[in-house]
Amino acid sequence: MCAVVFLICYAVFAWLDSYTLHGQVIEVPTVCGKHIDDAAEALRARNLDFEVIDYKYKKNGRENEVVEQLPLPGAQVKKGRKIQLTLNSGSEPLQPLPDIVDNCSLREAEARLRAAGFKLTEGVRIAGETDWVYSVLMGEDTLVNGSKVPMGATLTLVVGNGEEPQVVAEPVMDASWFE
Repeated sequence: MCAVVFLICYAVFAWLDSYTLHGQVIEVPTVCGKHIDDAAEALRARNLDFEVIDYKYKKNGRENEVVEQLPLPGAQVKKGRKIQLTLNSGSEPLQPLPDIVDNCSLREAEARLRAAGFKLTEGVRIAGETDWVYSVLMGEDTLVNGSKVPMGATLTLVVGNGEEPQVVAEPVMDASWFE
């Protein structure tokens, strides 16, 4: 009886070694920085599979370039293992402009924009209430609250300088207009 149990255990362990490819490993190649097509070719050449799990923006990177991989390069894995890849989206992420136009002071607007990751230039002063934000410019474009703006964009605030705006008098309509 002991011999039969021993033979069964030996057969099971021998089968497990062959099934799990015990002792047979493949080193994961470095595919970061490669285009997805080149990365796929390099992985398939080593009998590895892959899946794209995420997209991330990398400044100065090419679209569909591998920016991260798991397991890391040099790791030892079994044949057929799926390598998880994160690719460069190629397009800069956009975020909405905070609600600052005609709604807050210069100090508050600067704090909110910097906290959101925007860069600011020297503001433009116009006649109006002191340090009140009247508009936001990105280059030559005037933005409105909620406009989608690239993360980290450089913005210019148009704020009041404390001077009274010049009021243009409207002509008074009287009977002489209709004669």
